[in-house]
Amino acid sequence: MKALHLTSPNSLEVVEKPIPKPRKGQVLVKMAYSPINPSDLAFLTGNYGIKKPFPTVPGFEGSGEVIESGGGFYANYLKGKNVACVASDKLDGPWAEYMVTDAAKCVVIGKNVELQQGSMSFVNPLTALDFIKEAKAAKCDTIVMSAAASALSKMVHYLAQKEGLAFGGVVRREDQVNKLQTWGVDYVANTSEENWMDGLKEWSAKRKKVLFPDAIGGSDVPSKILRCLPARSKMLIYGSMNFEEPAVYIPRDFIFYEYEVAGYWLSKRAGNKTFLQALKDTRAVQQMLSAGFENDIQATFKPEEFAKALETYNTGMSKGKVLFDLT
Repeated sequence: MKALHLTSPNSLEVVEKPIPKPRKGQVLVKMAYSPINPSDLAFLTGNYGIKKPFPTVPGFEGSGEVIESGGGFYANYLKGKNVACVASDKLDGPWAEYMVTDAAKCVVIGKNVELQQGSMSFVNPLTALDFIKEAKAAKCDTIVMSAAASALSKMVHYLAQKEGLAFGGVVRREDQVNKLQTWGVDYVANTSEENWMDGLKEWSAKRKKVLFPDAIGGSDVPSKILRCLPARSKMLIYGSMNFEEPAVYIPRDFIFYEYEVAGYWLSKRAGNKTFLQALKDTRAVQQMLSAGFENDIQATFKPEEFAKALETYNTGMSKGKVLFDLT
């Protein structure tokens, strides 16, 4: 089979390798599509929480057809079905024509969901669901997201609307402002404008408590956003798009405004869920996709075009997802 191999940090190549065999409780998936996510970029550099020995096939999620079962009730049930799937922490990922993974990491795709959309059924949707749960658990009435022109933000906004939560986005370009306005978000702040903090602070003052999922990580922008939010608001750090500049936070903000800061990692959260909880969440995602919600896709590439695929995604994340076409 054809596969992408990560031989060392940031070193990819296309190789031919044998088709793997599933063991009991595992399935063999003939892959169709697999997206590039920020977590994939971090994995390629070696700066991700999950480590695998080289060489390894990268990727975390995708879609395809289960063509072989290694045995077990659920694995046998999946045979012949189209599934959304995620890679095992100990096995190769989906940037290949075939992938073996745990049956428990697969969910049958609804008949109304295309394989391209199904390939993005785990990372962003499950993160979005968790953000909504986090907001409700913390008794927040609003969500404000940085890097808000992303596919994840679009999904969080969609779910926030359904739950009656206000949504504000922080972006850095005027075209991104226009994009969020077409979604119908409640407020957009553009950090390239001189007085962006004043506007965000005025809008946020009408809110009781805000959950602030932050994808930036570095620089002083996250701290500035937090400073605009009501007292006792909570920042949830889930990304590090700016890892070149150290994060800057002001202690007095936490002392006088009682802000909270926590980390979020989907792999850790997902690993703590029971099978039934995970199944409930993934079914909620499938229902959302079946109802007509779709992620924007800007391009698809064959594995041989990996350099162009990575460049396209790196330079235009807000334009939509980039998928590997493994058919």
